[in-house]
Amino acid sequence: MPLSRRRVLALGAGTGVAAVSAGLLAACGGRESRSGGTLVVGLPRLPDVLNPVHSTAEATRWIADPVVEALYTYRDDTTIGPVLAAADPLIAPNGLSWTVRLRTDARFHNGDPFTAEHVVACLRRVNDPATAGDWAPWLAGRFGAIEAPDTRTVRIELPRAFGALRAFLACLPIPHQASLGDPRALVGTGPFRLASADGGAVVLCREAGHRDKAAPADALEFRASADPVADLKAHRLAVYPHPTPDQVRRLRKADDTYVQTASGPADLVVLPNLRRPPFDDVAVRRALGFGMDRTRVLRDVYRGDAVIGQGPLGPGNEGWDPEYTPYGRGVSPTASPKPSPSATAGPTVEPERVTAMLGEAPVPLPPGGVRFTLLAVIGEAGELPDVARVLAEGWNRVGFTVAVELVDATTWAARRRVGDFDAALVDRRGSGYAVGRTGFAALAPAVSTGAESTGYANPELDRLVEEASATPDNARRARLTRVAGEIVARDAVVLPPVYPKVVVGRTGRVESVNTRVLAVGRLSVARLHRRG
Repeated sequence: MPLSRRRVLALGAGTGVAAVSAGLLAACGGRESRSGGTLVVGLPRLPDVLNPVHSTAEATRWIADPVVEALYTYRDDTTIGPVLAAADPLIAPNGLSWTVRLRTDARFHNGDPFTAEHVVACLRRVNDPATAGDWAPWLAGRFGAIEAPDTRTVRIELPRAFGALRAFLACLPIPHQASLGDPRALVGTGPFRLASADGGAVVLCREAGHRDKAAPADALEFRASADPVADLKAHRLAVYPHPTPDQVRRLRKADDTYVQTASGPADLVVLPNLRRPPFDDVAVRRALGFGMDRTRVLRDVYRGDAVIGQGPLGPGNEGWDPEYTPYGRGVSPTASPKPSPSATAGPTVEPERVTAMLGEAPVPLPPGGVRFTLLAVIGEAGELPDVARVLAEGWNRVGFTVAVELVDATTWAARRRVGDFDAALVDRRGSGYAVGRTGFAALAPAVSTGAESTGYANPELDRLVEEASATPDNARRARLTRVAGEIVARDAVVLPPVYPKVVVGRTGRVESVNTRVLAVGRLSVARLHRRG
């Protein structure tokens, strides 16, 4: 429905939200002052999109999570529990009909009650490929009829079984239906509400009437930081959730600054293009895998804050198997989880196997060996040029001739659509916000029918992923995903050099971040207490 000017102001939606003109806490006025103060969170840059239905980018979700809640959420033990839902969903015996009952005490920040019509509107939006945005790979076209039999009940009909749906419902926030079309809108039922989104900062204020009284801060302020180490040391920031490896090194050396890490979902991966030479040949892809200098990436770039890459699934994903080490476990004693004693020992680069694999190529290799260009997709992960350089140097030593080309995400998306690349180094860590601990994002490039397919066609792999998506049994989904991951690793379709850890820098004036929540891609700053 169209928004009147009064309606927009009541919701706090859109790009015209008033700036904080009389100080931060003045923007949070209209209620009794509390002793929580302001928690300031730094970001590499402020996102253009605030509405989490439009974007699954990390910065968007870090800001949106305190404002817009989901039907379910990951608990500290990584099981899923209700938030806006009143209980677990009721699933028909055939798996094709889901009924979700909603809690009765939730309200939006403008006073509107949280009702089933808002859930229905949100689900219909992400089900439509034209409006699904970043949610399209996971949810577009997955639903049939989505109805509200009454104000507290949502019924979802499915064209095929989708047992993993609850994991996605734990990731999908439910904003006010009137705000769904505005990428700058941030209107929810959470413990904080949007106060301002201009002037170089996004300010959230504690919602006085929220049912959860545990939020300790009066306000959360998100601002861009060009030098987060200096800002943390000077206490201009309390938390910085995306330090580069060099910034992590500086934070560990500084006084009263701390670094916390967790193994989160999704990966940093090399994606060979299977639709054209040289990587349409599985032997050449396997040679690429055996020639990947994972140990140097771990040691020289991430300085131990990563785990040696093996298959597409990392330690933050369902189905990850620490015993599965086709590329060796490397030499770092800091990898966590620690490799099993029975894991393959030795280095992660095996020149003899590279030579053997290249010798198995059915088409004679050109003079000078295998030449290709590695696209390094530059985004929030500032270390990717260093990763690309280390990988190229390693491959150049074992029979490849590699050039590196840096591209932005928009260029990569356009070139991927038309298949204009040899191989790409892509940071996929942000996709954990859409899929949680499931392995679907990690396996997506190998699924022949998916939008992210790189040209791999294996009916067995497609069947395993579809069965994993269909089952509501978490243990069975993990088993199916594990087998699928081993097939993808065997055929060298998705090649992670390492699994980078999720890293957060903070000062001693704020309590420790919950690393269990961090491990499922959440920052959870709304519950942090300030110290001193």
